[in-house]
Amino acid sequence: MTMPEGRLHHAAPLAEWVRRYVPLEIVSTVAALTGAAIAAAFTTSAVAIAYAGAWAENVGYYGYAFAREMRWIERAGRASSDGEARPWMARTLGALKALLWEFGAAEVLDSFVVRPACMYAAVAVLGSVGAGVVVGKLAADLVFYAIAIVFYEMGKRRSGDRA
Repeated sequence: MTMPEGRLHHAAPLAEWVRRYVPLEIVSTVAALTGAAIAAAFTTSAVAIAYAGAWAENVGYYGYAFAREMRWIERAGRASSDGEARPWMARTLGALKALLWEFGAAEVLDSFVVRPACMYAAVAVLGSVGAGVVVGKLAADLVFYAIAIVFYEMGKRRSGDRA
């Protein structure tokens, strides 16, 4: 069974977003659970546990995103007309610029307000660090990706990339 043309048009961006963001989510979920578990070993404070989970998640997410962006920039440099990779500092600045554009606005709101609040509420309501971190993370992800995807798509249009 084939999809009508209109549905294919809408499925393509969704598939791209899934390929782009699911690996980041897997890494960051493991990091969030690890950070929250470590904090829970030292405190019973739901606030401290929530912030530890949120910030550990950021380390996993952006560590992986940065490494991936560096690989993409390096590959693009090798595929360029001269075939030479850009210097390390230029690649690093390019990766940071791309990540800041795509995630900057979403991350500020997410890190300081939305994600800790969602994790705190979920841990407090569910009474479980593990379940609370996961439920809080998923709730915060909805807000985060609503913002990040808008910037990702605007960045593609700005650069002329229709990938």
